[in-house]
Amino acid sequence: MKRGDFIIILLVLLAAGSIYGVKWFNSLNDHYKQGDLMALITVDGKEYKTVPLTKEEQIIDIKTQFGHNTLKVFDYGIQMTYSDAPLRIALEMGFISRPRQQIICIPARIMVEVFNPNKSSGDEDELDAII
Repeated sequence: MKRGDFIIILLVLLAAGSIYGVKWFNSLNDHYKQGDLMALITVDGKEYKTVPLTKEEQIIDIKTQFGHNTLKVFDYGIQMTYSDAPLRIALEMGFISRPRQQIICIPARIMVEVFNPNKSSGDEDELDAII
């Protein structure tokens, strides 16, 4: 490798790092109060339930033709505590409590996403178009 190759690699790494850093910094600047967030639970692409993320403990048992899963709401977040999927990857996704965090169980076709219902409609992360 020549000196020019190292410079190109360094520039690419700096560009990738700065893009990641800006996205990370923007995600930390979401303004919300504890208790304002909600979790949208979808099964097979259809809305199953929307639950507020509160301090009180709440158990959500989901039994469908695709499988059996259990979610637990506590400490202003949500976590999947049981899944009968062959690979329990969704259990390893852990506790989520910030906007745009997700838990996905592919065999059971369940997706849990945290969102802020008080977010204004002019935010940049909104969907612009579908092609």
